[in-house]
Amino acid sequence: MDNPFDDIVAGFYQAASGQLAWGEALKPFQQLVGAWLIQVQGIDFSRLAVTFSYEAGPCPPEAVIDYLCNWHRFDPRARLVMALGEGEWVNCHEHFDDTFVARSAFYQDFLIPHGGRYVSGTQLFRAGDEVVMLGVHRGRHSPPLERDEITCCRRLARHLAHAMRLHRAQRERAPLVNLGAELVSRMRTAIVLIDDHHHLRYANAAAHEILERGDALIERGGLLACRSSDDDVNLAMALRQLALAGNSYIVTSRGTDNAFLRIGGQLGKTVGLYLHAIRPQATMGSFGEQPLAMGLIHDPAARPELDPFMVAASFDLTPAEARVAVALARGVSVAKIAVEHTVSEQTIRTQVKSVLAKTGTGRQAELVGLLATLPTTTLCLP
Repeated sequence: MDNPFDDIVAGFYQAASGQLAWGEALKPFQQLVGAWLIQVQGIDFSRLAVTFSYEAGPCPPEAVIDYLCNWHRFDPRARLVMALGEGEWVNCHEHFDDTFVARSAFYQDFLIPHGGRYVSGTQLFRAGDEVVMLGVHRGRHSPPLERDEITCCRRLARHLAHAMRLHRAQRERAPLVNLGAELVSRMRTAIVLIDDHHHLRYANAAAHEILERGDALIERGGLLACRSSDDDVNLAMALRQLALAGNSYIVTSRGTDNAFLRIGGQLGKTVGLYLHAIRPQATMGSFGEQPLAMGLIHDPAARPELDPFMVAASFDLTPAEARVAVALARGVSVAKIAVEHTVSEQTIRTQVKSVLAKTGTGRQAELVGLLATLPTTTLCLP
């Protein structure tokens, strides 16, 4: 067992330094002890929130998502682990007999239907209000861990705790790099940057407006959240598909780079959330050393704002002609444009003719259609 043990420990430290995905690092551990699920997770008990979770095993990903979003609040085993000292272990079957299990909604409505049954767990360490725990789970058709298997888990857990401390410290030392923050702050489109556990790392001014309005997307305790719990689950699944943490449930080791969600809001309104994975190796670390998801929020009810600078640059218009073109795209009449610009209607009509000629359009309707093809995700230039 020495070689497998040494390889597993080496994998822990590779994951801590970012050289290996945690899901991949935990998989040999899971296979060695025949676990249904190996789970390392942090829980902030001051607000009963899961701060991170890494898993490996044949447990369905839907079960993990359901647990992280809902059932972790009702897990009777969690308080047993909370009462432990570092290095101590607990086995659920020694505390919850078959009668308890038969009457427990957690077991009967969640764990057993998904295929789970037993867990042996330990506290890896505490950091403030956060407790980092290891759970070694067995399925409903398997027995609990035996004594020699728990001994093996104890040995591995000591190394895992050290590796997780290193990993946690590294994540905290990876602030958003100024270059990426500066670029995002100047975008007109609503943009958020979130990590694999919904932590809102950054939101530009346009995004803050949407979050403060709270129709569909909201900020809750530093997390990006949805009004609907169903949408919350879908968001969690989408982030997993991006494989920001390299979770073992992803079909490929890299995961996909894009995802799109329709988020339901109040009064039947919806917003679109386009997610794109930002990986440090692909962005030269411009957004920090931690993989993030960039979320572009599209509100169909909001009229997109064209940038006069982009309009002028695209068609070689003068600043005055560009402002007229943008006003026409907003549906403003020639007479009202003249009033707003404090010039005569004839002046505006002359500028409209010049705009039509430079853009190669024959009518105002054609001009508006052409301008609609221009991107609105532009920089807010001073």
